[in-house]
Amino acid sequence: MLNIPYLCSMITRDILWKGIIEDLFDDFLRYFFPDFSKKVNFRKKFEFLDKELDALMPEAEAGKRYADKLVKVFTKKGKAHFILLHVEVQGYKDLIFAKRMYTYFYRIMDRWQADVTALALYTDDDKNYLPTEYVYEFEGTKNVYSFNTFKLLHKTAQELEMPNNPFSIVMKVAHKALQKQLLTDAEQLIWKTELVRELYQAGYLKPKIRNILNFIRYYVSFESEQSIKKLETQIQPITKPRTPMGIEEAILTEIKRIGLAEGLAEGLAEGLAKGKAEGKTDGKKEDVFGMFAEGLSIDAIVRITKLPLATIQAWQKEIQS
Repeated sequence: MLNIPYLCSMITRDILWKGIIEDLFDDFLRYFFPDFSKKVNFRKKFEFLDKELDALMPEAEAGKRYADKLVKVFTKKGKAHFILLHVEVQGYKDLIFAKRMYTYFYRIMDRWQADVTALALYTDDDKNYLPTEYVYEFEGTKNVYSFNTFKLLHKTAQELEMPNNPFSIVMKVAHKALQKQLLTDAEQLIWKTELVRELYQAGYLKPKIRNILNFIRYYVSFESEQSIKKLETQIQPITKPRTPMGIEEAILTEIKRIGLAEGLAEGLAEGLAKGKAEGKTDGKKEDVFGMFAEGLSIDAIVRITKLPLATIQAWQKEIQS
């Protein structure tokens, strides 16, 4: 018999952070870099350079409990910039952390010759642990490297609020996890349900809701399988009316969902081909809306529909507004 709580606990926080940052990177940028994000060209695809980052630091320790990401973004003027992100997920004092951040920085600068900004997001429970800079000094030579920091433990729930930004819910989940009195199964059921309700009431796009919902589920693990089932039962009226399902039913449901998405795509492609032959291109917006609702990416929709990228992006904006 599967031990569901044990399997959930195997989903480590560093994995969750890496995933949610990539899934919601546009919201992440607006949350932590509100001024810089106004200059970013969000129509230009972000480039996640995790493999390149690992190659820059081959000496990094194995089994680390932090999440590092390097992301290449473009401004509206077409200039490339690099954002180095570090999420500390384990409460211990890493005496060489600041030096490692500096090493990342100068190797990125040397490799790409581009602007670099860095952020260290501390989600640990040590209130005194907060490296903010690395200082090198030797015989009259001195170098000071400072980087952006965000210490979750030092923030209040109100300070984490950012209207119309789903990443604020992610931050609230991590903030709840630092409050020991809220970690019992009974307390988790209360605040997880509240956050799910807030998530759905905000009216975000389905793919974002699905990703954040998984972050809520797994960032803090329940002790008992019964609590997992109880949470699913409690959030069903909030998400959509359906009966509780075990993992086998969940897998089958997801397979069916993927099949429906593929069927929708195939039907749309056939319809577009017929419309093109007849000189008609109207009436397809609703179909594209459906593809967005099923979680298909812009690239996939463009590839399937053969419609201009600008058209798909414009329709996506309509959905978001």
